[in-house]
Amino acid sequence: MRVAVHQPNYAPWCGYLAKLFQCDAFVFFDDVQLPKGRSYVTRTKIARGHDGEAWLTVPVNKSGTPAINQVTIAEPDWAERHLMTLRHTYARAACAQEVLELVTPVYEAAGAGLADFNMALIRSVADHLGWQGTFHRSSDHPSEEKADARIAELVAAVGGQVYVSGAGGENYQSAATYAERGLELDVRVYEPVPYERSGWPFVSGLSCLDALFHRGKDARAALTYQ
Repeated sequence: MRVAVHQPNYAPWCGYLAKLFQCDAFVFFDDVQLPKGRSYVTRTKIARGHDGEAWLTVPVNKSGTPAINQVTIAEPDWAERHLMTLRHTYARAACAQEVLELVTPVYEAAGAGLADFNMALIRSVADHLGWQGTFHRSSDHPSEEKADARIAELVAAVGGQVYVSGAGGENYQSAATYAERGLELDVRVYEPVPYERSGWPFVSGLSCLDALFHRGKDARAALTYQ
């Protein structure tokens, strides 16, 4: 079984979903510290005009050094504002109605927890696109291990044999750490796959929601490794 482990990012880019679709199980790394400064856990890029980009950021309370699953959202009307932005930005996109019907209930049900909302949105997108794997939370498997050893432990805990990693992990990962636990390390590099954007020019690095708004369920073609 192939497993990926990643922080629960907000409406993540296509590369995040591409890794998910390479796997049978996905572990949300929700009990690690929220990254300091700007983070993809709290923000994502969406379209700005036909060929630009803009940040969409969830306002959060950042006192101390909380784990991601302890971070609370700061403003009660943020979800309504983000939905309005998405409706306005993608009003003319080919699959606007389909995607708004998908994400609106998730935004409307958002509570105080950032991780819970992010995970619910990712689950909804993955299900809509036909992923049939299982989701897990690292907080359900507490451990004193750190970094690479912690990830290897999580992969083993959910029954995995192969850990699918993005290229960024090469700075700290060692295949030996996984081999010690009978696991294989598979490092994958995602190169953005251009997709039709309702006649707009392709812009790399936007939220997976951009691909859905323009391509609907056909967006899965962009969520792959070339």
